[in-house]
Amino acid sequence: MKRLLLGILVCCSLLAASGAAWCGDNGNGTVTLGNLVVLKDAGCLERRPWKDAITIVNYLSDRWCGLSDKSQAGDWRLPTIDELQIMYASQSQFKNVKPARYWSSSTYSNNLYFAWFVNMSNGSIENEGKGNHFYIWPVRKK
Repeated sequence: MKRLLLGILVCCSLLAASGAAWCGDNGNGTVTLGNLVVLKDAGCLERRPWKDAITIVNYLSDRWCGLSDKSQAGDWRLPTIDELQIMYASQSQFKNVKPARYWSSSTYSNNLYFAWFVNMSNGSIENEGKGNHFYIWPVRKK
């Protein structure tokens, strides 16, 4: 419970610091968190290795995963580890969030074969080999 409250406070602080004027459901398969647009269906793209995750988000576009936002291939990307932490703190706004690990785009600096992820069941931040199959939760800028 303390971790959830801390996550919410961190999220609110980051959004306030970014000057975010609005956050919420856009009604087109996306949710806005500050200056970030996030795919509402957090489980749509399933689990894949990191390299495949990078590739598939580049193909994501309107009509995939319940999107009706007129997005095109190339608009979406994996979130950074910081963005993924904000998404964890705001996960109640999304659907199909799995209590599992989600890839970030952030590579572990001590070993380029590793990348950072957030475990959505408890908010832990860790890194593992890019060959592991973790969930994908794309984002794009407004």
